[in-house]
Amino acid sequence: MLVSMAREVSLAGLREEQVARRAGILALFQSLVILLLLVWISEEYNNNQYFQGWAAQNLGGFGVLLNGTGLAFYAGLLVAVLVFRTLPRVLEERARGRRRQTVGQSLRREEPVLVSPETG
Repeated sequence: MLVSMAREVSLAGLREEQVARRAGILALFQSLVILLLLVWISEEYNNNQYFQGWAAQNLGGFGVLLNGTGLAFYAGLLVAVLVFRTLPRVLEERARGRRRQTVGQSLRREEPVLVSPETG
C-alpha cells in the first residue's frame, strides 16, 4: 500500500508561511542587534571607570550585569532558543528521510533484465 506524502497547498497557507519566515528573520536580526549592543555596553563598562562608579551608585547590584555577565546570559539564551527551535525540525526531517528510504526499499521489486547476446 503506497501512502501519498503530498499535502494540500493553498495560496493563503503559502502567504502565512512566508510572513512567519519573515517575522522569524526579523526577530533573529533584532536579537543580533541587541547582542551587539550588549557587547558594546559591556566593553564600555569594563574600560570606563566613571561608568563603573555611576553604575555602582545608581544601579546597585544590577551593575554586575554590565561587566559581561548579562552579555553571557543573553548569548546563552539566544543559542538555546536557536538550537531548540531548529533541532526538532532537523530530527523530524531525518526521521522522514529514513521513513521514505525504508518505504521505498520495501516497495522496490526486482524485475528481470533481458540480456541480448553480443553480435560482433
